[in-house]
Amino acid sequence: MPSTTAALRARPRRLARVTVEGAGELLRRSDLSPAELRERVTSPKGTTAAALAVLMGQDGMQGLLTRAVAAAAERSKELSS
Repeated sequence: MPSTTAALRARPRRLARVTVEGAGELLRRSDLSPAELRERVTSPKGTTAAALAVLMGQDGMQGLLTRAVAAAAERSKELSS
């Protein structure tokens, strides 16, 4: 049986996993786009909307992902030389 500390650490991981699984299943079963689904479940001016404003903002995930892909592409070129 896992220790109490291990069990507490597992909870957020499980919550994240089932949240992503549920979102994927919803997307799979829906004819709506991911953006439309997100808009339907995000309360205006709610906590998720506040977090998304940061994640989708100028310094958010899009820029981070763009820089990460560029770094990986550059490194790939270096390794192939």
